[in-house]
Amino acid sequence: MKFHSQHKQRGVALVVSLIILVSLTMLGLTSIQRTTTDLAMAGNQRETGLMFQAAEIGLVSAENFIRNSNSNSDFTKPTLGLFEVQANNAAYNSPNYFADTTWTASSQSAATTLDAYEQPRYMIEYLGDRSQNPLAEGLNIEDYNTLVTGEVASIYRSTSRGVGLTGNSFRYVQAYFGKEKP
Repeated sequence: MKFHSQHKQRGVALVVSLIILVSLTMLGLTSIQRTTTDLAMAGNQRETGLMFQAAEIGLVSAENFIRNSNSNSDFTKPTLGLFEVQANNAAYNSPNYFADTTWTASSQSAATTLDAYEQPRYMIEYLGDRSQNPLAEGLNIEDYNTLVTGEVASIYRSTSRGVGLTGNSFRYVQAYFGKEKP
């Protein structure tokens, strides 16, 4: 009888050790899956940050272009990403910001050393002078607390597109910019 009892114990030990081994294997697989998910989330966060930085660089480049421009006559060259919005013309449509062809054919590249799939690009729409264009009326050009009235200012809407490392996703940023006429 004693021999028979030891044989049962050896079988139980084998079953218990197999259960522990399967449990540890499942725990390890779950840890690997969680690590993979965390790594993908970190990569997506990096991609999002890079796209936003690239789009912001595009906006800064657009603002610099506007500051350095001496004439609004440049804003009739869509191939350079420069558009003139005619508020009284119902046929005017803003560029299609979500079409790749718009960005390749009707925009300017912002020079940067940012490590991205492609350089940030921007386009600028001249909305006219504040007093001449209903789209530009009431826009605040100095700060967020006071509304400037009586000054002749040219109003611009710049749109920028940033691309991440993979080239599969884009970030679009748009801003208004006002400049006193020289």
